[in-house]
Amino acid sequence: MENKTEADLIKRSLSHLAAFQKFSVLGRICPGVLHEVNNHLTGVTGYAQLLLAQERSREVSSELEKINTSANKCQKLIADLRRFSRLGGKDTELNNINFIIKASLDLIRHQFAKKSIRLVENYAEDVPTMEVDAPALEQVFLNIIQNSLEVFNDGNGCLSITTCSEDGHIVAIFEDDGPGMSDDALAHLFTPFFTTKQEMDCLGLGLMVCKMVIEAHGGTTEVTNIQEGGARVRITLPSPRTKHEL
Repeated sequence: MENKTEADLIKRSLSHLAAFQKFSVLGRICPGVLHEVNNHLTGVTGYAQLLLAQERSREVSSELEKINTSANKCQKLIADLRRFSRLGGKDTELNNINFIIKASLDLIRHQFAKKSIRLVENYAEDVPTMEVDAPALEQVFLNIIQNSLEVFNDGNGCLSITTCSEDGHIVAIFEDDGPGMSDDALAHLFTPFFTTKQEMDCLGLGLMVCKMVIEAHGGTTEVTNIQEGGARVRITLPSPRTKHEL
């Protein structure tokens, strides 16, 4: 039994390394691909706008507007992906956690409708801006949201996202009404290479990296089951001091 366990561990580790190598290659080629795609989209929008400036029938103008709008949406998605890929950058910027969460959602918002999963967003207006590595936080929130999406295999679930200011901290809470997590999963959530997923491309590094990013911002990550059913991820970040405190 012990040999079998060791063999399974070695096999899984090799699968993780193979997946990591694949991601490394993709990481090197994707920026170039995005650049080329964006160049072609610039041509599409340019010619569409040129044709729109000429006198056309209402039907033709309407179709050209659709082409231009679709190309612009694709360019925005590429810009979001470029910003999202800058994890580990040294630059920080003043940003609002509400905007960062919404930017993460925009990348996969369509999946909620596709899976018939309800999304409830409650953003507090009094959440202050803070100095953050926005692309890194976007990856954190996207990872958490994607994890919630994946627990609803048959759809018909709900994910609730709430932000608030609490006791001098900025708090973001993600709650789903899925099956929750086993005691073993909760105990090993932040252990490197631990995962409950069977896919080869799942490295088991997602939540560990999320925790590291949040801690780098001086915050904490708490994952618990909800008594009524489902799971809760609570991200707490230090609120910037007000001018009165300086």
